[in-house]
Amino acid sequence: MLKLYHYWSSTCSRRVRITLAEKEIDWVSHHVDIHTKKEQLEDWYKAINPNSYVPALDHDGKILIESLVIMQYLDEVFDTGAKLVPGDAYERGMMRVWMDRFEYAVHKAINALSHSRSHSDKFVGLSHEELKALWLKVGNPEKRRILLHRLEHGVSEAEEASSIERIENVLDMMERQLEKTVWLCGDQMTLADIAMAPYPERFEANKLDMLTDYSKRPRYGEWVAKIQARPAYAEAYAFPNPNADKQ
Repeated sequence: MLKLYHYWSSTCSRRVRITLAEKEIDWVSHHVDIHTKKEQLEDWYKAINPNSYVPALDHDGKILIESLVIMQYLDEVFDTGAKLVPGDAYERGMMRVWMDRFEYAVHKAINALSHSRSHSDKFVGLSHEELKALWLKVGNPEKRRILLHRLEHGVSEAEEASSIERIENVLDMMERQLEKTVWLCGDQMTLADIAMAPYPERFEANKLDMLTDYSKRPRYGEWVAKIQARPAYAEAYAFPNPNADKQ
């Protein structure tokens, strides 16, 4: 049995759900409420993922964490649906280069930019000390340090500017690549494309107009439209918010 521990609007969860849909893999959902109930900080979930992140994958009792690792595992283990890793060794290497860029540049940057734009309202009603007690439960030391720092100091204008610059740098690299190839690693959509797929929607949700002006990067804009038109993207984004009727 394949069970995914995930959160409905988490970008990393969406990456994995897109992969599952592209691979046409049946899976069981275990929704982890990371905002209202903070279930990622509870002992039962930290026993699954000590980092206090989603997603996590349970495949017949074997646990995998980190979305990019899970995506590569799914393509390697399941031969159904689309093949999402290139057959050519160089293209496989470049796929991993792109995935690394998206994880360590784009993901970290949008996390900082989302802090004040879309995350702060999720903690309304909690005192400073209550939030501090929560963040002290975070398993990953780096994430814990970042959350405690932002609790005390927020995200500075300089940090926001640097985050936007890092994302724009990656988008410029994508634009140059997509002038030469249909997808990021050639004629075939790969895990590299899926790794980036959730972020354009995050740029829009955070009203980062400088990142959604496709007239500046037309090839990138075409790529966004193309990947968002895929049935697997729609399926991944169709997973509902279980708490919607309680809000």
